[in-house]
Amino acid sequence: MICSRSGQGWELVRQPDHGVLACALLDAIADAPRGPLEGFRLAVAHHDDGWGQRDRKPRAGDGEGPESFLELSLPEHLEISGESVRLAGDLHPYAEAIVALHGAWLHGARIVQDPELAEQRDAVIGSWRALAEQRADELGVAPADLHHDQRLCAMVDFMSLWLCGWPEGDELALERPSGEDADVERDGDVVRLPAALLPASCDLVVPVLSVAGAVPFPIVGESVRTISLVAVA
Repeated sequence: MICSRSGQGWELVRQPDHGVLACALLDAIADAPRGPLEGFRLAVAHHDDGWGQRDRKPRAGDGEGPESFLELSLPEHLEISGESVRLAGDLHPYAEAIVALHGAWLHGARIVQDPELAEQRDAVIGSWRALAEQRADELGVAPADLHHDQRLCAMVDFMSLWLCGWPEGDELALERPSGEDADVERDGDVVRLPAALLPASCDLVVPVLSVAGAVPFPIVGESVRTISLVAVA
């Protein structure tokens, strides 16, 4: 779950819904993948489908609020990411490649103090990298293009997380796959992006669960939040 406070309690966005929003962002922006478009779109839309079972209903977190995706242990994250890779493989070989490489990129950046756990993590992400390279090679996608597409997946993933409530703040610094910076800012549900990144203004929707402010965090409402993307010079 992606969690943010509301007046009555908390607003939650399920991880698979965040993936669908990431794909809507991909369709809206100027940057495009270099590998198979169908497989890449499936990867972006379904890169967090491994969370589906866990996100069926809110759980109590370590603090005063519902459990956030940030609270899980590394082994739990690896298991969920592995399930996301498996599910992506059922959809398209390039989806499997991108989700595997995306998981390797995310978890490879984590600092792990426990040597045994670090070894376990490195073995898992090594297998994901090998799988991604194998699938890309089978599809005729060059390594440089595969890594370009993973950076594009990471960009829309991070932007979607931000629109869903994490990290909090009115500004977000993005790096496009080309290495160019793209700063975005928001005022409520109006988000301004550089015209070079957003060819035309548009509206996107995010499913939101409203939950009460106390354990067991019962769902008190389900709604859709409309986010307006505005292109600025």
